[in-house]
Amino acid sequence: MQIRTKRPQAQINIVPMVDVLTVLIFFFLLTMQFKDVHAVDITPPTMKSASVENQTMPNILTITKDGQYTLNNKKILFSNLKTEFEKISKSKDSTILVYADKDTSLKFVTDAIDTARLTKIKKVSLRSIQ
Repeated sequence: MQIRTKRPQAQINIVPMVDVLTVLIFFFLLTMQFKDVHAVDITPPTMKSASVENQTMPNILTITKDGQYTLNNKKILFSNLKTEFEKISKSKDSTILVYADKDTSLKFVTDAIDTARLTKIKKVSLRSIQ
């Protein structure tokens, strides 16, 4: 009859598993996209005493795929864009929103943004339509 020796119990090493889970958690946290969720659809009330004077409308620059520029619904040549931006930069809240067609060449967009920054426009934003 053979005598069986007692084997040591196998132990599970969980340190590598915890390391992998930590890396996965960080990965998912960094790549997660936050969406603006509106749980309740509401329509805010209107006020008759609200003043519209304090609200400044941003200047909208639209660029078509052909490279045609439209500033505040007026067609404008690129050569005249600098003078128009200089007029805008003199106002205290100079903001320009740049809307470009999805097929617009990047050169048209970067030229417009560069011109706006050279004329000391305070805020230039590139916007897309959702």
